[in-house]
Amino acid sequence: MDATQIALIVVTVLLLVAGGYIRKLAKEIKDFVTVCHEALEDGKVSPDELANIIKEAKDVKNAVLEITQVIVRKK
Repeated sequence: MDATQIALIVVTVLLLVAGGYIRKLAKEIKDFVTVCHEALEDGKVSPDELANIIKEAKDVKNAVLEITQVIVRKK
């Protein structure tokens, strides 16, 4: 079994166990990447942009924690 197959199995299990939480995580990651991209476009990160990056990073962390809690409860 190679790494691709293992990754596919892990993702499938996460989708089955975590359901809609995966969609939320994907959205939060997209928001984080968008905010980072916008902040770095001009080569300078303002304090407001940094605050937005931190907020979005916390949202990603919280989404991951939610998924983790769901998986732990299922065991």
